[in-house]
This record gives sequence, structure tokens and C-alpha cells, in this order.
Amino acid sequence: MTRQASWRLSFLLILAVALFAGPGISPAKEKKPKSVTATIVKPVPVQVMKLMERDLPQKVEAVGRVKPNRQLTIMAQIPGVIAKYTASQGDLVRNGQLLIQIDPTDYQLAFEEAQANLNAVRAQLYSALKGFERSKNLLPREVISRDNYEKAEAAYKSAVAQEARALVGVKIAEERLKKTKITAPFSGVISMRYVETGQMIGAGVPLMNLVDLSKVRVKINLTEQAYIRVKRGNSAQVRVEAYPSLIFNGRIDRIAVFSDPGTNTFGVEVLLDNPDLVLKAGFSARVSLTTQPLTDVILIPQSAILYRENGADVYVMDQDQKALKKSVILGVTIGDNIQVIGGLRPGENLVVKGQNYLKTGASLVVSAGGGGRPR
Repeated sequence: MTRQASWRLSFLLILAVALFAGPGISPAKEKKPKSVTATIVKPVPVQVMKLMERDLPQKVEAVGRVKPNRQLTIMAQIPGVIAKYTASQGDLVRNGQLLIQIDPTDYQLAFEEAQANLNAVRAQLYSALKGFERSKNLLPREVISRDNYEKAEAAYKSAVAQEARALVGVKIAEERLKKTKITAPFSGVISMRYVETGQMIGAGVPLMNLVDLSKVRVKINLTEQAYIRVKRGNSAQVRVEAYPSLIFNGRIDRIAVFSDPGTNTFGVEVLLDNPDLVLKAGFSARVSLTTQPLTDVILIPQSAILYRENGADVYVMDQDQKALKKSVILGVTIGDNIQVIGGLRPGENLVVKGQNYLKTGASLVVSAGGGGRPR
């Protein structure tokens, strides 16, 4: 290749490179960095409430049944024939009123026989006493022997013992005669009569059921949590289905000291006055017990709680309006609210709405319809 041809080839190569690079491009000029768009995180709208302590009246609700204050089955203490009865089912009776008369003929005769026997024994006693007194006067003068004196003394002591036995016989016969009249041991209502006039009965046979409804009881069963909050004398309000508009006031009268092993509950009895006998045994009743108030209680809505496998959490808003998760210990449930025993302090701002997807450190803003802005 000639020198002229070589020169022309070099010139063409240089020209091609210049055209490819384009005009105004300098190899020494630095490349500009790409622009980056910044991401702005918006605050999460929430509703909050300011926590405060308060005293909380406590009520325990339970259901039970009305039962008589007292009830018993009157039974015959002696055998005999029913001569008459003076009360039947549903009758009101007074304390001491005659209910049933057993034919007293045989018992009256037995009593009279015991009285006659006592009179005979007392006559013998009088004779023995006189003989013994004479012996005491004659013995010092040696008119009678000591053997005769001792016989007179023994006869007198035997007569004294026979009088005592005869007197017991009279008392027994008198008591049996009294038992032919069966009376009411307390005022109440006859709930059942089991016998008829002319019926032969034996000792221990049921005659009537007597119930005292001047006061009634409602037995309820409480869980351990409710049981520890009640005590004897606490007031109670009772409603029954038969009279839904009426409220009957009573008080706790009896508290069981051990639980029912079948239900693991504790029996409690409420006593109510029932002067008009409006409440009947067997009525269904709903009892509301007023217990000692809880003091310095923090209550929060149940809807604010996030239940986890290892416990319960809530979110609070700190002073920088950031979310902060806290674990809480819960107490008693009261309606839609629940007591917080530990984990929260008065004055904190609890997130009550919008907490489900929060994370600690998230920025918060209180929405206009919130449960109350922090104060």
C-alpha cells in the first residue's frame, strides 16, 4: 500500500469515531446521577381515650329459685286413729294451732290408770313413813330389835322409790295423751296433707307439710371470682318472672364454706321479707348482689384489646404522638369494659380505634371522631 493510501485510511477511521460520539460530547465530562423521589409516611388516624382511676360499684348477677325460709314434715309420734284434722293444703295456720286430733280414748284411760297407781303408791308410802317413824322412837328404848327397825326403814325407802316410779308413769302417760293433739310448731302454710279422718297410723307416719313463707330464700350458685366479692349482710335485689315489674329487696344470709364438687360453685342464700306471701316456693328469680366497690380501678373498652397467644396487648400514644405497644393484665369484665390490673397507668392515652395494624413507633394523629383527644 502506498503512503497516500495509508494516510487516507487513517483519516476515514478518525472521521467515523467523531461522527459516532456525536457533537458536544467530551469524554472527560462526568455522568449525572439519576434523581430519587422521597417516600412520605402519613400519620395513622386513631381514636384515643385518656385513662383515669375511679371507684367502681360492684354487682354480681345470678339466677336461682325461691324456697321457704323454713319447712318441715309433721309426723305422728304415737300410733292411733285420726279423729279429725283442722287444716288442709293451702291453709294458713298459726303457731300452736291444732292441726290433727288422734283419738285420745286409750291414752286418756292410760293416764287415769297411772294417776290411780300413783295414788295407791302414795298411800303405801304414808303407811311406811308412819311405821318407820315409830321404829325410830322405839329403837332407843329397846322396845323393838334393830332387825325390825331396819325392816321398817327398808319398807319406807322402797315406798319412796315406788312413788318416784309411779310419778314417771304418770308423766309418760300425760305426754302420750298430749301427743294425740298435733299442733303447728310455727306459723305458716300447709303445703300437703297425707291423712284422712278414720285412718289408722303408726308412729313416724307423715301427716302434713308445713312451710313458712313470711320470709323466703333464694339460693344461687356463684363462681370463685364472684364468691370472693360477697359477704354476709350484702344487699340484694330480686326479680321474679311472675312479677317482672316488681323488685324485692333482701340481704345475703348464708354463704357456703366449700364448693359443690359437681359444679365448682359456691352456694349463697338471699333472705327476703314476704309479709303478703306474694313470693311462692319454686318461683324463678334473678338476683343482683351489691358488693364492696373496687377502688382506683382503670377500665378500658374490650374492643381496644389485641388478644395474642401469650397474652393481651394494647397501644398507647406517647408524648411524641408515636404508637407504643404494652402488655396488660386483665381483671373483671363489666359490660363492654374490662378492668386492667397491670400494664397501664392513669393519664396515658389509650388507642381505642385504629389499633389493629399499628406497630410501635408509628406516627399517630387523633381523628376528629375520636374517643377524646389527650388532655
